Amino acid sequence: MADSFSYDTLFSENSSDTPLNVVKHAKYDFAVAYPAPETLPMDGLIQALRTAVDSDSMKAAQGMAYYPHQLGSQELREYTSEKLTSDRGFTVGADEIALTNGSGESIGLVIQALTNPGDVVLAEEFVYMGTLNQLRRSGADIRGVAIDDGGIIPEALDEQIAELTANGSKPKYLYTIPEHQNPTGSTLSAERRKAILDIAHKHRMPILEDDCYVDLRFEGETQPAFRALDDSGIVVYVASYSKLLAPGLRLGYFTAAPEVMRRALGFKQGSGPNQFAAMAIEGFLRNNLDSHRDSFSPVLRAKRDAMVASLEENFGGSGAEWST
Repeated sequence: MADSFSYDTLFSENSSDTPLNVVKHAKYDFAVAYPAPETLPMDGLIQALRTAVDSDSMKAAQGMAYYPHQLGSQELREYTSEKLTSDRGFTVGADEIALTNGSGESIGLVIQALTNPGDVVLAEEFVYMGTLNQLRRSGADIRGVAIDDGGIIPEALDEQIAELTANGSKPKYLYTIPEHQNPTGSTLSAERRKAILDIAHKHRMPILEDDCYVDLRFEGETQPAFRALDDSGIVVYVASYSKLLAPGLRLGYFTAAPEVMRRALGFKQGSGPNQFAAMAIEGFLRNNLDSHRDSFSPVLRAKRDAMVASLEENFGGSGAEWST
């Protein structure tokens, strides 16, 4: 029998040894944005898909017979364009939006398009682990930006960029989750967003805006997207339907300056995301977005209140701090 073949000297430098363990979900996992199972609109999604197929079975069959367009479902991109106008305050055409397998794929494509090994990339000093892992795989030199309860501190950001630039390490771009930041939960005010945009223009540094949690707000005012405050092309905007509906659907999207879209999509493997998922999402949200929000908001609020009560019971007076 031949000796067992070894790949030890053949792996790429940016590969990592990931254990192939059976996925086990912790009872309470605070690292990932899992929704409450009772808020998943399963019946509504199934009915929306059934309606879409019944209304035009030939069109549905054609959609299944061919691989999806690289940008994804035309109907869902048109709906996304409408939703961005009404919910986030900026307008882009359907052909300026690319649907992806979750917002993580969108972020990964943009990272590949913009990042060379050794590039300095800024992010909140505490930030989502999934994006950190993607940045590490790209070889980025990740630098944390100072934050407080209100998110990124603009003055600290400006000073940090100036110092890095003076030392020959000008940052390539800023990655940020401005709304319901993961893991801190902070939301940048409109004033801070405008200040950060001014800083970005001053230093000619793009902003990669991850807006995937914006639909989960159940109290207070949603702040304008960076992209809504600036149409120069300096903002790359990423968002998701997975958080609003169900993570298992794996459907996100991004929009950016045309040259960024072209480069990013050049890294995309194959066609757009699942057509059945896109049909179900478009059909459901077009008729049920507001009622769906109304149904899950009380559930999220109750869970937040239970978390805060538990923190106060177990850590009150200990010096521990938290934000809501």
